[in-house]
Amino acid sequence: MRHRVHALFAVSLLAVLAAGCAPKAVVLSPGPIPVGEKLERATGPSAWSVWVRASRDARTPEFKGQKLGTLYTRFEKKPQEAFLDQEPQDYLAAELRRYLLHRGLEASSEAKARVLIDLEVLAFSLEETPGSVWDEITVTVAYTAILYTAAGEELGRVKLESQSQVKAPTNTASRVEEAFREALADTFRALANSSVFRQAVP
Repeated sequence: MRHRVHALFAVSLLAVLAAGCAPKAVVLSPGPIPVGEKLERATGPSAWSVWVRASRDARTPEFKGQKLGTLYTRFEKKPQEAFLDQEPQDYLAAELRRYLLHRGLEASSEAKARVLIDLEVLAFSLEETPGSVWDEITVTVAYTAILYTAAGEELGRVKLESQSQVKAPTNTASRVEEAFREALADTFRALANSSVFRQAVP
């Protein structure tokens, strides 16, 4: 029963967003990123040592809140504002925590972490170019990850960005959701492979 109540609440929330954001608004729910079964897990002192402490929206004013950009209906080419089903900075932080957990890196609490990460979202958007045969949609994700010691000393910053282009004659929403998942996964891999991260979490 508890799960059913949560599901009904989520459906109601999406309905309110779609009705309140704009006429015929599109609400996207990308869901969990792909992490893969062969993900390398941390061992030694780096295991369970990282904590995502904060995540804030640093995008330009036109993209504040849940707005991602504009999509178009396939034949009439009428603009439809597109929104994420949650705040982009919250989605980013939640998925990075999930990635770190699967890597064996996420600490059990902030107090037990050796490395803290703050996130600043610079871009989380989509841009559609209508075409005669198919529409081309560019998905962009960009943010800065700032790493600190548990004592608050800054260890370094990593700016991460990923773009993905989708050509979608049909199922536009699901294709864009997939593109967002893949873009996030690309940035997480880039973060883990960065020199700043490797020095902070050897």
